[in-house]
Amino acid sequence: MYYRLNKKYSLRGWKKLPYAIVDNEVHAATFVNKTAFDALELCNGQIDLDLPLISNDIRRMVGKLEEQGIISPCSPGDSIAEHQKYRRYPNRYMQMVHWSITGCCNSKCRHCYISGGENRYGEISHADAMKIAGDIRDAGVLCCSITGGDPLVRKDFWEILDCLLEGGVHISTIYTNGYLVNDELLDGLEKRGIRPEFNMSFDGIGYHDWLRGVDGAEKAVRRAFLLCRERGFPTGSEMCLWKENFHMLRDSINFLASVGCRSVKLNPVGDIGAWREGGYQEKHGLSMEETYGIYYDYLDDFYADLPDIVVEMGGFFRACGSAPDTYTLPAVHTPGDPEKVCLCAHARNTMYISAEGRALMCMPFSCMDDFQKDYPKVQEIGLQACMTDSQYLELVNLRAARILEHNTKCRECPYKRVCLGGCRAEAMGSHPGDVLAPAEGNCKFFRDGWIPKIVDKVRSLRPEASCARLADLESVTE
Repeated sequence: MYYRLNKKYSLRGWKKLPYAIVDNEVHAATFVNKTAFDALELCNGQIDLDLPLISNDIRRMVGKLEEQGIISPCSPGDSIAEHQKYRRYPNRYMQMVHWSITGCCNSKCRHCYISGGENRYGEISHADAMKIAGDIRDAGVLCCSITGGDPLVRKDFWEILDCLLEGGVHISTIYTNGYLVNDELLDGLEKRGIRPEFNMSFDGIGYHDWLRGVDGAEKAVRRAFLLCRERGFPTGSEMCLWKENFHMLRDSINFLASVGCRSVKLNPVGDIGAWREGGYQEKHGLSMEETYGIYYDYLDDFYADLPDIVVEMGGFFRACGSAPDTYTLPAVHTPGDPEKVCLCAHARNTMYISAEGRALMCMPFSCMDDFQKDYPKVQEIGLQACMTDSQYLELVNLRAARILEHNTKCRECPYKRVCLGGCRAEAMGSHPGDVLAPAEGNCKFFRDGWIPKIVDKVRSLRPEASCARLADLESVTE
Protein backbone atom coordinates (compact mmCIF):
# COMPACT_ATOMS: atom_id res chain seq x y z
CA MET A 1 0.00 0.00 0.00
CA TYR A 2 1.35 3.40 -1.01
CA TYR A 3 0.44 6.70 0.65
CA ARG A 4 1.15 10.34 -0.09
CA LEU A 5 0.92 13.51 1.93
CA ASN A 6 -2.25 15.35 0.93
CA LYS A 7 -1.65 18.37 -1.29
CA LYS A 8 -2.35 21.11 1.24
CA TYR A 9 0.37 19.92 3.65
CA SER A 10 4.14 20.36 3.79
CA LEU A 11 6.76 18.97 6.17
CA ARG A 12 8.89 21.49 8.04
CA GLY A 13 11.10 21.85 11.08
CA TRP A 14 12.84 24.57 13.06
CA LYS A 15 15.49 24.73 15.74
CA LYS A 16 14.15 22.99 18.88
CA LEU A 17 10.93 22.11 17.00
CA PRO A 18 12.17 19.75 14.30
CA TYR A 19 8.96 17.94 13.34
CA ALA A 20 5.99 19.86 11.97
CA ILE A 21 3.14 19.57 9.49
CA VAL A 22 2.27 22.88 7.85
CA ASP A 23 -1.28 23.37 6.62
CA ASN A 24 -0.79 25.65 3.63
CA GLU A 25 -4.46 26.66 3.53
CA VAL A 26 -4.63 28.03 7.07
CA HIS A 27 -0.88 28.81 7.23
CA ALA A 28 -0.24 27.15 10.56
CA ALA A 29 2.14 24.49 11.84
CA THR A 30 1.23 21.48 13.95
CA PHE A 31 4.15 19.97 15.82
CA VAL A 32 4.33 16.18 16.09
CA ASN A 33 6.52 13.52 17.68
CA LYS A 34 9.26 11.61 15.85
CA THR A 35 7.15 8.49 15.26
CA ALA A 36 4.46 10.51 13.51
CA PHE A 37 7.09 12.37 11.50
CA ASP A 38 8.85 9.17 10.47
CA ALA A 39 5.52 7.88 9.20
CA LEU A 40 4.86 11.12 7.31
CA GLU A 41 8.22 10.99 5.55
CA LEU A 42 7.39 7.51 4.27
CA CYS A 43 4.14 8.81 2.77
CA ASN A 44 5.80 10.11 -0.38
CA GLY A 45 4.20 7.80 -2.95
CA GLN A 46 7.49 5.92 -3.39
CA ILE A 47 7.52 3.39 -0.55
CA ASP A 48 5.33 0.32 -0.13
CA LEU A 49 4.18 0.46 3.48
CA ASP A 50 3.25 -3.24 3.39
CA LEU A 51 6.93 -4.17 3.34
CA PRO A 52 7.97 -6.34 6.34
CA LEU A 53 10.59 -3.82 7.46
CA ILE A 54 7.88 -1.25 8.26
CA SER A 55 7.30 -1.37 12.04
CA ASN A 56 3.90 -1.87 13.62
CA ASP A 57 4.21 1.54 15.32
CA ILE A 58 4.60 3.17 11.92
CA ARG A 59 1.65 1.20 10.49
CA ARG A 60 -0.59 2.28 13.38
CA MET A 61 0.52 5.89 12.94
CA VAL A 62 -0.22 5.74 9.21
CA GLY A 63 -3.75 4.62 10.06
CA LYS A 64 -4.21 7.58 12.41
CA LEU A 65 -2.82 10.05 9.87
CA GLU A 66 -5.21 8.72 7.24
CA GLU A 67 -8.16 9.10 9.62
CA GLN A 68 -7.12 12.70 10.24
CA GLY A 69 -7.09 13.41 6.50
CA ILE A 70 -3.38 14.23 6.40
CA ILE A 71 -2.41 11.38 4.05
CA SER A 72 -4.25 9.30 1.45
CA PRO A 73 -3.61 6.01 -0.42
CA CYS A 74 -2.08 6.58 -3.84
CA SER A 75 -0.66 4.78 -6.86
CA PRO A 76 3.01 3.77 -6.78
CA GLY A 77 5.17 6.67 -7.95
CA ASP A 78 2.54 9.36 -7.25
CA SER A 79 5.13 11.63 -5.67
CA ILE A 80 4.57 14.62 -3.44
CA ALA A 81 5.40 18.09 -4.78
CA GLU A 82 8.82 19.59 -4.18
CA HIS A 83 7.48 22.22 -1.74
CA GLN A 84 5.89 19.44 0.36
CA LYS A 85 9.22 17.76 1.09
CA TYR A 86 10.85 18.21 4.46
CA ARG A 87 12.81 21.38 5.02
CA ARG A 88 14.41 22.33 8.31
CA TYR A 89 15.32 25.90 9.19
CA PRO A 90 18.29 26.68 11.49
CA ASN A 91 16.39 29.37 13.42
CA ARG A 92 13.60 29.29 16.02
CA TYR A 93 10.00 29.07 14.83
CA MET A 94 8.06 32.28 14.23
CA GLN A 95 4.64 31.96 12.64
CA MET A 96 4.20 35.58 11.62
CA VAL A 97 6.10 38.79 10.97
CA HIS A 98 4.29 42.13 11.32
CA TRP A 99 6.40 44.47 9.20
CA SER A 100 6.39 48.26 8.90
CA ILE A 101 7.77 48.49 5.37
CA THR A 102 7.85 52.27 5.67
CA GLY A 103 7.69 54.93 8.35
CA CYS A 104 6.15 57.40 5.90
CA CYS A 105 2.44 58.19 5.72
CA ASN A 106 -0.07 60.38 3.90
CA SER A 107 -1.96 61.12 7.14
CA LYS A 108 -0.83 63.18 10.14
CA CYS A 109 -2.34 61.14 12.96
CA ARG A 110 -2.23 62.89 16.31
CA HIS A 111 -1.57 59.58 18.08
CA CYS A 112 0.86 57.84 15.69
CA TYR A 113 3.40 55.62 17.47
CA ILE A 114 6.10 56.58 14.97
CA SER A 115 4.99 60.06 13.88
CA GLY A 116 4.54 58.77 10.34
CA GLY A 117 3.07 62.05 9.07
CA GLU A 118 6.41 63.72 9.84
CA ASN A 119 8.37 60.75 8.41
CA ARG A 120 10.25 60.54 11.68
CA TYR A 121 11.74 57.12 10.93
CA GLY A 122 11.62 57.35 7.12
CA GLU A 123 12.04 54.05 5.31
CA ILE A 124 14.89 51.67 4.66
CA SER A 125 16.42 51.36 1.20
CA HIS A 126 15.00 49.14 -1.54
CA ALA A 127 17.98 46.77 -1.19
CA ASP A 128 17.48 46.43 2.56
CA ALA A 129 13.73 45.91 2.16
CA MET A 130 14.29 43.15 -0.38
CA LYS A 131 16.88 41.55 1.90
CA ILE A 132 14.39 41.50 4.78
CA ALA A 133 11.67 40.07 2.51
CA GLY A 134 14.06 37.32 1.42
CA ASP A 135 15.04 36.66 5.03
CA ILE A 136 11.38 36.27 6.06
CA ARG A 137 10.99 33.65 3.36
CA ASP A 138 14.25 31.86 4.19
CA ALA A 139 13.48 31.67 7.92
CA GLY A 140 10.34 29.64 7.30
CA VAL A 141 7.95 32.36 8.45
CA LEU A 142 4.45 31.30 7.41
CA CYS A 143 2.59 34.65 7.38
CA CYS A 144 3.36 38.33 7.05
CA SER A 145 1.14 41.32 7.75
CA ILE A 146 2.16 44.59 6.13
CA THR A 147 1.91 47.96 7.85
CA GLY A 148 3.66 51.35 7.97
CA GLY A 149 3.33 54.33 8.21
CA ASP A 150 1.00 53.54 5.38
CA PRO A 151 2.53 50.69 3.38
CA LEU A 152 0.79 51.71 0.14
CA VAL A 153 2.90 54.88 -0.15
CA ARG A 154 6.05 52.81 -0.63
CA LYS A 155 7.05 52.83 -4.33
CA ASP A 156 8.41 49.27 -4.33
CA PHE A 157 5.35 47.83 -2.54
CA TRP A 158 4.70 45.26 -5.29
CA GLU A 159 8.33 44.12 -5.45
CA ILE A 160 8.34 43.48 -1.69
CA LEU A 161 5.03 41.64 -1.91
CA ASP A 162 6.18 39.50 -4.83
CA CYS A 163 9.38 38.50 -3.05
CA LEU A 164 7.36 37.28 -0.06
CA LEU A 165 4.78 35.48 -2.20
CA GLU A 166 7.40 33.74 -4.32
CA GLY A 167 8.79 32.24 -1.13
CA GLY A 168 5.38 30.90 -0.09
CA VAL A 169 4.79 33.51 2.63
CA HIS A 170 1.08 34.20 3.12
CA ILE A 171 0.11 37.89 3.17
CA SER A 172 -2.56 37.94 5.86
CA THR A 173 -3.31 41.64 6.41
CA ILE A 174 -2.53 45.06 4.98
CA TYR A 175 -2.90 47.91 7.47
CA THR A 176 -3.76 51.17 5.73
CA ASN A 177 -5.71 54.39 6.18
CA GLY A 178 -7.68 53.59 3.02
CA TYR A 179 -6.66 56.58 0.86
CA LEU A 180 -4.84 54.40 -1.69
CA VAL A 181 -7.22 51.43 -1.64
CA ASN A 182 -8.62 51.42 -5.18
CA ASP A 183 -9.57 49.05 -7.99
CA GLU A 184 -6.06 49.03 -9.40
CA LEU A 185 -4.63 47.87 -6.06
CA LEU A 186 -7.27 45.16 -5.65
CA ASP A 187 -6.74 44.04 -9.25
CA GLY A 188 -3.04 43.60 -8.50
CA LEU A 189 -3.76 41.46 -5.45
CA GLU A 190 -6.31 39.35 -7.31
CA LYS A 191 -3.80 38.83 -10.13
CA ARG A 192 -1.45 37.35 -7.55
CA GLY A 193 -4.19 35.06 -6.22
CA ILE A 194 -4.48 36.65 -2.77
CA ARG A 195 -7.18 38.46 -0.83
CA PRO A 196 -5.58 39.81 2.35
CA GLU A 197 -7.67 41.55 4.95
CA PHE A 198 -7.54 45.32 4.84
CA ASN A 199 -7.38 46.60 8.40
CA MET A 200 -8.41 50.26 8.40
CA SER A 201 -8.86 52.34 11.53
CA PHE A 202 -12.19 54.09 12.00
CA ASP A 203 -12.17 56.51 14.89
CA GLY A 204 -15.80 57.47 15.21
CA ILE A 205 -18.45 58.93 12.94
CA GLY A 206 -17.71 62.63 12.63
CA TYR A 207 -14.43 62.41 14.58
CA HIS A 208 -12.12 60.38 12.36
CA ASP A 209 -10.65 63.40 10.55
CA TRP A 210 -9.58 65.09 13.79
CA LEU A 211 -7.50 62.16 14.99
CA ARG A 212 -6.08 61.47 11.52
CA GLY A 213 -5.01 65.09 11.13
CA VAL A 214 -6.28 65.56 7.56
CA ASP A 215 -9.60 66.60 6.07
CA GLY A 216 -11.40 63.91 4.12
CA ALA A 217 -9.92 60.96 6.03
CA GLU A 218 -13.34 59.63 7.06
CA LYS A 219 -14.73 59.97 3.54
CA ALA A 220 -11.73 58.08 2.17
CA VAL A 221 -11.91 55.18 4.61
CA ARG A 222 -15.69 54.83 4.17
CA ARG A 223 -15.13 54.56 0.43
CA ALA A 224 -12.40 51.96 0.99
CA PHE A 225 -14.63 49.80 3.22
CA LEU A 226 -17.41 49.87 0.63
CA LEU A 227 -15.02 49.04 -2.22
CA CYS A 228 -13.56 46.09 -0.33
CA ARG A 229 -17.04 44.76 0.38
CA GLU A 230 -18.00 45.16 -3.29
CA ARG A 231 -14.83 43.34 -4.43
CA GLY A 232 -14.99 40.59 -1.81
CA PHE A 233 -11.92 41.58 0.22
CA PRO A 234 -12.23 41.04 3.99
CA THR A 235 -11.82 44.00 6.31
CA GLY A 236 -11.06 44.61 9.96
CA SER A 237 -10.77 47.77 11.99
CA GLU A 238 -9.44 49.40 15.11
CA MET A 239 -11.06 52.32 16.89
CA CYS A 240 -9.32 54.67 19.28
CA LEU A 241 -11.34 56.33 22.01
CA TRP A 242 -10.85 59.72 23.60
CA LYS A 243 -13.05 62.15 25.52
CA GLU A 244 -14.76 63.68 22.52
CA ASN A 245 -15.61 60.58 20.44
CA PHE A 246 -16.60 57.78 22.80
CA HIS A 247 -20.27 58.75 22.67
CA MET A 248 -20.22 57.65 19.00
CA LEU A 249 -19.07 54.14 19.88
CA ARG A 250 -22.41 52.42 19.27
CA ASP A 251 -23.14 54.12 15.95
CA SER A 252 -19.59 53.60 14.73
CA ILE A 253 -19.55 49.87 15.46
CA ASN A 254 -22.94 49.44 13.79
CA PHE A 255 -21.62 51.30 10.75
CA LEU A 256 -18.59 49.00 10.54
CA ALA A 257 -20.85 45.95 10.75
CA SER A 258 -23.06 47.39 8.00
CA VAL A 259 -20.13 47.59 5.54
CA GLY A 260 -19.07 44.00 6.20
CA CYS A 261 -16.16 44.65 8.54
CA ARG A 262 -15.33 41.39 10.33
CA SER A 263 -13.79 42.71 13.54
CA VAL A 264 -13.07 45.88 15.47
CA LYS A 265 -10.68 46.32 18.36
CA LEU A 266 -11.23 49.22 20.76
CA ASN A 267 -8.57 50.96 22.81
CA PRO A 268 -8.14 54.35 24.43
CA VAL A 269 -5.50 56.50 22.75
CA GLY A 270 -2.23 55.61 24.44
CA ASP A 271 -0.11 58.41 25.88
CA ILE A 272 2.93 57.61 23.76
CA GLY A 273 4.33 58.70 20.39
CA ALA A 274 2.79 61.75 18.74
CA TRP A 275 -0.04 61.90 21.32
CA ARG A 276 2.44 62.48 24.13
CA GLU A 277 4.59 64.81 22.03
CA GLY A 278 1.51 66.90 21.23
CA GLY A 279 0.46 67.08 24.89
CA TYR A 280 -3.05 65.77 24.15
CA GLN A 281 -3.53 63.45 27.09
CA GLU A 282 -4.60 65.93 29.77
CA LYS A 283 -7.32 67.55 27.67
CA HIS A 284 -8.46 64.66 25.49
CA GLY A 285 -7.21 61.39 26.98
CA LEU A 286 -9.17 58.80 28.95
CA SER A 287 -8.01 57.06 32.11
CA MET A 288 -8.32 53.27 32.26
CA GLU A 289 -11.10 53.65 34.81
CA GLU A 290 -13.02 55.89 32.40
CA THR A 291 -12.33 53.50 29.54
CA TYR A 292 -13.60 50.47 31.43
CA GLY A 293 -16.73 52.43 32.34
CA ILE A 294 -17.32 53.16 28.64
CA TYR A 295 -16.83 49.51 27.74
CA TYR A 296 -19.16 48.42 30.54
CA ASP A 297 -21.90 50.78 29.38
CA TYR A 298 -21.52 49.62 25.77
CA LEU A 299 -22.42 46.05 26.79
CA ASP A 300 -26.06 47.18 26.93
CA ASP A 301 -25.84 48.42 23.34
CA PHE A 302 -23.94 45.36 22.12
CA TYR A 303 -26.54 42.89 23.37
CA ALA A 304 -29.38 45.11 22.18
CA ASP A 305 -27.96 45.46 18.66
CA LEU A 306 -26.02 42.18 18.24
CA PRO A 307 -23.93 43.66 15.40
CA ASP A 308 -22.52 41.07 12.99
CA ILE A 309 -18.92 41.85 13.88
CA VAL A 310 -16.39 40.67 16.44
CA VAL A 311 -15.99 43.41 19.04
CA GLU A 312 -12.92 43.35 21.25
CA MET A 313 -12.71 45.95 23.97
CA GLY A 314 -9.01 45.91 24.69
CA GLY A 315 -8.30 43.66 27.66
CA PHE A 316 -11.94 43.82 28.80
CA PHE A 317 -14.43 41.84 26.70
CA ARG A 318 -14.67 40.06 23.35
CA ALA A 319 -17.69 38.63 21.53
CA CYS A 320 -19.40 38.50 18.17
CA GLY A 321 -22.95 39.72 17.73
CA SER A 322 -23.74 36.82 15.37
CA ALA A 323 -22.63 34.28 18.02
CA PRO A 324 -23.56 36.07 21.25
CA ASP A 325 -23.82 33.08 23.57
CA THR A 326 -20.06 32.89 24.16
CA TYR A 327 -17.74 35.69 25.23
CA THR A 328 -14.20 35.94 26.51
CA LEU A 329 -12.28 38.24 28.83
CA PRO A 330 -9.02 38.93 26.93
CA ALA A 331 -7.06 39.81 30.07
CA VAL A 332 -7.67 36.32 31.49
CA HIS A 333 -5.08 33.78 30.44
CA THR A 334 -5.43 30.02 30.79
CA PRO A 335 -3.58 29.13 34.01
CA GLY A 336 -0.08 27.87 33.41
CA ASP A 337 3.28 27.55 35.07
CA PRO A 338 4.85 31.06 35.00
CA GLU A 339 8.23 29.33 34.74
CA LYS A 340 7.20 27.93 31.34
CA VAL A 341 4.86 30.58 29.93
CA CYS A 342 6.55 33.24 27.79
CA LEU A 343 6.56 36.90 28.81
CA CYS A 344 4.20 37.63 25.90
CA ALA A 345 2.48 34.80 24.03
CA HIS A 346 1.75 37.08 21.08
CA ALA A 347 5.40 38.09 20.71
CA ARG A 348 6.54 34.47 20.87
CA ASN A 349 4.65 33.79 17.64
CA THR A 350 4.78 37.21 15.94
CA MET A 351 7.85 39.36 15.37
CA TYR A 352 7.43 43.05 14.68
CA ILE A 353 9.95 44.63 12.30
CA SER A 354 10.01 48.40 12.61
CA ALA A 355 10.37 50.98 9.85
CA GLU A 356 14.09 51.09 10.73
CA GLY A 357 14.28 47.31 10.40
CA ARG A 358 14.54 46.58 14.13
CA ALA A 359 13.25 43.27 15.52
CA LEU A 360 10.88 44.19 18.36
CA MET A 361 8.13 42.60 20.44
CA CYS A 362 5.40 44.81 18.99
CA MET A 363 4.77 48.14 17.29
CA PRO A 364 4.39 50.37 20.41
CA PHE A 365 8.03 49.67 21.30
CA SER A 366 9.15 51.39 18.10
CA CYS A 367 8.59 54.87 19.57
CA MET A 368 10.47 54.08 22.80
CA ASP A 369 13.81 55.26 21.45
CA ASP A 370 15.91 54.71 24.55
CA PHE A 371 14.68 51.11 24.74
CA GLN A 372 14.42 49.98 21.14
CA LYS A 373 17.76 51.40 19.95
CA ASP A 374 19.55 48.43 21.50
CA TYR A 375 17.60 45.85 19.50
CA PRO A 376 19.03 44.40 16.28
CA LYS A 377 18.37 45.63 12.77
CA VAL A 378 17.31 42.71 10.62
CA GLN A 379 19.02 44.07 7.50
CA GLU A 380 22.33 44.14 9.37
CA ILE A 381 22.45 40.75 11.13
CA GLY A 382 19.82 38.78 9.21
CA LEU A 383 16.49 37.44 10.36
CA GLN A 384 17.80 33.96 11.11
CA ALA A 385 20.32 35.46 13.53
CA CYS A 386 17.54 37.52 15.16
CA MET A 387 15.60 34.30 15.67
CA THR A 388 18.58 32.27 16.87
CA ASP A 389 20.83 34.35 19.14
CA SER A 390 20.01 37.99 19.75
CA GLN A 391 18.80 40.43 22.38
CA TYR A 392 15.40 40.28 20.69
CA LEU A 393 15.15 36.51 21.11
CA GLU A 394 16.30 36.72 24.72
CA LEU A 395 13.44 39.09 25.48
CA VAL A 396 10.66 37.12 23.76
CA ASN A 397 11.89 33.92 25.42
CA LEU A 398 11.79 35.39 28.93
CA ARG A 399 9.26 33.63 31.15
CA ALA A 400 6.39 35.30 32.97
CA ALA A 401 7.96 34.22 36.25
CA ARG A 402 10.45 37.06 35.79
CA ILE A 403 7.62 39.60 36.05
CA LEU A 404 6.41 38.04 39.27
CA GLU A 405 9.94 37.97 40.69
CA HIS A 406 10.51 41.60 39.71
CA ASN A 407 7.34 43.12 41.19
CA THR A 408 6.07 42.67 44.73
CA LYS A 409 2.69 43.93 43.55
CA CYS A 410 2.47 41.06 41.05
CA ARG A 411 4.02 38.46 43.31
CA GLU A 412 1.44 39.00 46.05
CA CYS A 413 -1.57 39.31 43.72
CA PRO A 414 -4.19 36.52 43.83
CA TYR A 415 -4.71 36.93 40.07
CA LYS A 416 -1.06 36.54 39.10
CA ARG A 417 -1.46 33.18 37.30
CA VAL A 418 -4.26 34.41 35.03
CA CYS A 419 -2.86 37.92 34.53
CA LEU A 420 0.88 37.17 34.25
CA GLY A 421 1.68 40.87 34.46
CA GLY A 422 -0.32 41.98 31.41
CA CYS A 423 0.85 43.67 28.22
CA ARG A 424 4.55 44.60 28.12
CA ALA A 425 4.00 47.66 25.92
CA GLU A 426 1.33 48.98 28.30
CA ALA A 427 3.65 48.35 31.23
CA MET A 428 6.42 50.33 29.54
CA GLY A 429 4.01 53.17 28.83
CA SER A 430 3.46 53.78 32.54
CA HIS A 431 6.90 52.56 33.71
CA PRO A 432 9.35 53.85 31.06
CA GLY A 433 12.38 51.64 30.63
CA ASP A 434 11.08 48.77 32.79
CA VAL A 435 9.93 45.95 30.51
CA LEU A 436 9.14 43.78 33.56
CA ALA A 437 6.84 46.31 35.23
CA PRO A 438 3.16 45.50 35.88
CA ALA A 439 0.60 46.66 33.32
CA GLU A 440 -1.53 49.03 35.36
CA GLY A 441 -4.61 48.53 33.17
CA ASN A 442 -4.62 44.83 34.03
CA CYS A 443 -4.21 45.66 37.71
CA LYS A 444 -7.30 47.84 37.64
CA PHE A 445 -9.25 45.25 35.66
CA PHE A 446 -8.63 42.45 38.15
CA ARG A 447 -8.32 44.30 41.44
CA ASP A 448 -11.25 46.69 40.91
CA GLY A 449 -13.66 43.83 40.42
CA TRP A 450 -14.53 44.28 36.75
CA ILE A 451 -14.86 40.55 36.13
CA PRO A 452 -17.90 39.98 38.40
CA LYS A 453 -19.40 43.25 37.10
CA ILE A 454 -19.11 42.03 33.50
CA VAL A 455 -20.38 38.54 34.29
CA ASP A 456 -23.38 39.87 36.21
CA LYS A 457 -24.27 42.38 33.50
CA VAL A 458 -24.01 39.86 30.67
CA ARG A 459 -26.10 37.40 32.69
CA SER A 460 -28.81 40.04 33.01
CA LEU A 461 -28.66 40.97 29.32
CA ARG A 462 -28.13 37.52 27.81
CA PRO A 463 -28.76 34.76 30.39
CA GLU A 464 -27.70 32.01 27.99
CA ALA A 465 -24.27 33.57 27.34
CA SER A 466 -21.26 31.99 29.03
CA CYS A 467 -17.71 33.15 29.58
CA ALA A 468 -15.17 30.83 27.98
CA ARG A 469 -12.47 31.22 30.66
CA LEU A 470 -14.42 31.91 33.81
CA ALA A 471 -13.73 28.43 35.19
CA ASP A 472 -9.99 29.00 34.76
CA LEU A 473 -10.19 32.20 36.78
CA GLU A 474 -12.25 30.65 39.55
CA SER A 475 -9.90 27.66 39.82
CA VAL A 476 -6.95 29.93 40.53
CA THR A 477 -8.47 32.58 42.78
CA GLU A 478 -10.91 30.56 44.87
